[in-house]
Amino acid sequence: MLYPYQQIALGSSVRSGQISNEQIKEIIYNLLKNVYRAFDFRDEDNVYDKLALSVDGNLLTEIYLQNRKSMLIEQAGGAQAKVIQVQVEHAEIGQPAARSDDAIDVRTNWSALGTVGHWGHVHTRRNVYDAVLTLAVVDGSWKITGIDVLEETRVDPYTQQGQAESRAAQ
Repeated sequence: MLYPYQQIALGSSVRSGQISNEQIKEIIYNLLKNVYRAFDFRDEDNVYDKLALSVDGNLLTEIYLQNRKSMLIEQAGGAQAKVIQVQVEHAEIGQPAARSDDAIDVRTNWSALGTVGHWGHVHTRRNVYDAVLTLAVVDGSWKITGIDVLEETRVDPYTQQGQAESRAAQ
């Protein structure tokens, strides 16, 4: 288990084509799991430090500031969310682009199953994402440096597929 957190170390060169879509899928799973778990912390320094293990650059600042805003809403009596399961369905490395850095773009589909609590009750929610994640090696570890969400869909977690996922998360 990677809990509480782990940096995902570089194993081989992406540019030379030595990494498979299955390997990148596992890397993305671990990075996303770390990102979602960072929000389990309430201390701002802990949240930032845990996010920094898996996210870098401007994206780190954006995600951290979004989290601070959410925490203020929660403290004012708003919704509280907790992701309990992340599942990466598909990850495919894009064609190498003419970039000045060693980053890669990966078309990724994943789902996040969690709970949202407000006004004294809790709802189970499942969101499905289709996005292009930009990954780069920073200080010897994989990190997410960009994200372009193409589609976000909330699906009923109580459908036959959703129920199987809910049982797996328990």
